Amino acid sequence: MQTVRLAVIALSLLLAFAAPVTAGPIEDATAAYNSGDYAMAVSLVTPLAEQGDADAQSRLGFMYANGQGVQQDDAEAVRWFRLAAEQGDADAQSNLGFMYGTGQGVTQDYAEAVRWYRLAAEQGRSLDRLD
Repeated sequence: MQTVRLAVIALSLLLAFAAPVTAGPIEDATAAYNSGDYAMAVSLVTPLAEQGDADAQSRLGFMYANGQGVQQDDAEAVRWFRLAAEQGDADAQSNLGFMYGTGQGVTQDYAEAVRWYRLAAEQGRSLDRLD
């Protein structure tokens, strides 16, 4: 299960932070993340997440799930995924489904996992590659 989780997380990382680099905080966070400077990525993404940016919330949840730039904390990951998922972020919905399905940071609940996976799928989010 841990190997699957790490593979899912690695793929999430590539997809979540594979945005074209232009100018702006999220792009700067992406560049920092891609260079391995997770602490800088967290410092750039956190204010955006706190302001309600769903993409930033999803990315911050991912970093909490993986302990990148922050202490690994599944409950905190779920909190950020939920905020983004409730705004319709398909990646966060899928990740929240994964957390419910595996019982990471929340009580395992397959019905809740299916609900979040379904919402992500309705947006065209492929569920065969969790990230």
